[in-house]
Amino acid sequence: MKRSLVPVAFGLLVLATVAGAATAAMPFVHGPYSGAPSATSVVISWVLSFPSPAELEVAPEDATTTTEPFPRILDVAAASEGSHGQVHVLVDGLEPATAYVYRVVIQSGPEIASSPIGRFKTEPAPGQTVTFAVLSDTQWQWEGTNRLAVIGDAIAFDAARSGGFDFVLHAGDLVETPNAFYWDPWFTSFESMLLAAPFVPVLGNHEKNSVSYYNAFAHPSGGGQGDERWWALHWGDVVVVGLDTNADRADRILEQQAYARAELSGPERWKFVIFHHPVYSSDAYHGSGYGYETIYHPIFVETGVDIVFNGHAHNYERIEKDGIVYLVLGGGGAVPRELAPTRVDGSVVAIENHSFYAHVSAAPDKISVDIVSVAEATETTFVPTPGELLDSFTLTASGEPSVSSAAELPLPDKTQTASASLAPVATVSSVETQTSSQMSAVPEVASGRETQPAAAAPTQTQDECVMPSIAGLIALLALLAIAAWALLRAGN
Repeated sequence: MKRSLVPVAFGLLVLATVAGAATAAMPFVHGPYSGAPSATSVVISWVLSFPSPAELEVAPEDATTTTEPFPRILDVAAASEGSHGQVHVLVDGLEPATAYVYRVVIQSGPEIASSPIGRFKTEPAPGQTVTFAVLSDTQWQWEGTNRLAVIGDAIAFDAARSGGFDFVLHAGDLVETPNAFYWDPWFTSFESMLLAAPFVPVLGNHEKNSVSYYNAFAHPSGGGQGDERWWALHWGDVVVVGLDTNADRADRILEQQAYARAELSGPERWKFVIFHHPVYSSDAYHGSGYGYETIYHPIFVETGVDIVFNGHAHNYERIEKDGIVYLVLGGGGAVPRELAPTRVDGSVVAIENHSFYAHVSAAPDKISVDIVSVAEATETTFVPTPGELLDSFTLTASGEPSVSSAAELPLPDKTQTASASLAPVATVSSVETQTSSQMSAVPEVASGRETQPAAAAPTQTQDECVMPSIAGLIALLALLAIAAWALLRAGN
């Protein structure tokens, strides 16, 4: 399927936006950017090129004039010693279901620098549409066009034209290696995307469970290191559970099984899961074979998961199994990899040699997913394709296919590209009856200045071993059978 989402002026608009942002944000090495969103709070983060106190200005988007200070100002201390300059500020007392803007103002002597304006939303009420983007495997390429910047700018532009994303998810392998040599250009490349919406990632194998990953990002509350290694985001009619498939010790897998089952058993109408390694894949290099069809797929069937987002394989694939849609989204900028000549069972669409992201809209009655191509790409070439769709499909709340069944769509051959015709495919999804969530009243925060210390950088700790459930003990036999293989798993 090939149709345009954006006007021809896309490139010029993005370049103008980024150029202006780069000039204004000179003191900022990373950010500012947001994370860990909730109904009444968000975390704003940044790293400066020199230690300095700052003012964080926050305001509802519809009550803001960008030429005046925002009505709520938080005084933030300089980054603490040993934090590597990283600042995290919890902004609480916010109103639910509200769009906000923010900026960071730095004064050093007579010079005043203001960051570009960032945006975030607080959790909506049930019944409101939730829109977000998903990407994976950004990593890095060694020369040529900055692919990450092109993808990040496309997501930021998409957010602006869509009325704002609720959040941006990343399925891991953010960087090639988790050190400053890679983190610094990563943050620079994704500046516009990170300003557009809260960023919520999961670990890939290339992050190596590094403390630098935990220092950089604020996650929703969960489990594992700092209660952030795996997490759950409950967001109106949507729940997203993020897991870590690099944790291959049996006790950690059992803990995540119990955690996923509990978090996915709530009243939300739509259920998503995101983690790095694919449950199913036709990738010629990685393929499937990680054991997650045994470890997690039965839990997803049991709890009525709609879509699972994965990466690791650097191509696009949609696989449908037992009413669940698995999306392999490894097109975030890393070098694309080939698909195998033979597709895995349940593969509906499989496309290689593209950089892309997923645009997801979860309305009360349906989920709409567009796989947006940013460029046709190989190891040495990168040809922009702004707005071209690799795939597009809808899941309905009734569970009834809206267009055709997967069996009616012929499988694409190995060389299929975005120019090939792809019919939308709807699949049957398990949907629980929606119930209204209880939302406590939040007192209105008066305009004015507040004092906020810079949050200390999180420290890396060992996961605690918890007592497994009965179902977990039953699953242990299967886990032990693959444990030896997991220790020898390839690092890519």
